[in-house]
Amino acid sequence: MKNIAIIGGHGFIGKNFSDFFVEHGHTVTLVGKNSGGKIFPPEVVSVNAMMHNTDRIVEAVKDSEIIIWLASSLIPGAHEASLELDFETNVKPVIALLENADQLALQKFIYLSSGGTIYGDSEEHIPVTEDHAKSPISEYGLSKLVTEQYIQFLTLSSSFESYILRPSNVYGKYQNLNKPQGIIGFAFRSLMNGTAIDLYDDGKVVRDFIFVTDLAEAVSKCISAPLQKSTTHIYNVGHGQPYRIKEMISKISRVAGKEVRTVAKPSRNFDCEYNVLGIEKIKKELGWEPKVEVDEGLKEVWEWIKEKGND
Repeated sequence: MKNIAIIGGHGFIGKNFSDFFVEHGHTVTLVGKNSGGKIFPPEVVSVNAMMHNTDRIVEAVKDSEIIIWLASSLIPGAHEASLELDFETNVKPVIALLENADQLALQKFIYLSSGGTIYGDSEEHIPVTEDHAKSPISEYGLSKLVTEQYIQFLTLSSSFESYILRPSNVYGKYQNLNKPQGIIGFAFRSLMNGTAIDLYDDGKVVRDFIFVTDLAEAVSKCISAPLQKSTTHIYNVGHGQPYRIKEMISKISRVAGKEVRTVAKPSRNFDCEYNVLGIEKIKKELGWEPKVEVDEGLKEVWEWIKEKGND
């Protein structure tokens, strides 16, 4: 059993991680804004804290051997008015925590970066590997890449180990349909509300999608791997399968039994034409591979939406 802290853990991914790790016998501390006021089981402690409040975060996670960082004020495709503010909000809090690592029981630090925005476009239209050139075309991708570099630098002189995971487009239950992220969230919200969604460039862009429990399994593999102090590991975490946005919308329509209505829009300058992740490294080194096929995952999300909506 491990004491696991999830920073930024009150969102969609954090809620799924919390369920997953409790089911696997761990205790969990969620740190961040619990805006929904959700009641958690006894194995879960919820701590309200702003990311700039390093002292409060350090106090909340000091006994956790595993710290998972999910927090970000940006979303893919967002445009921050100030890069300086982005650094203060998203990069600096990670640095501040790791500079206080000597006060923590920390053994492994796991950072969720981005496979969809770190690399930029893949001109060859083949899955990108971890050593592919990094060409972020959004503030979100730039912020993630800069944070990765600080993590690697700080880990070198530390007694802990770091894992940087670059997931593709994550989906699953608990998605916030009031403030959706990604095509799957927007499409399901449109079905619930009877509205149309914007379809850019006729849905030609190609993406990779990963079900959230598969992502949790990848994190679990990082936790159970033998400890290598002062070392940083970087892994893509995706399904490795290309899907055009238009194809994904069709799949969602079939799962729901009703058509997702779309409004044609021109392409956007921050949308990569092709982004699919190569996942051979994590398969080989950690023995992880995705289990949930897209059709199965979409069905599970739709069943959850019908049962619980966006409560």
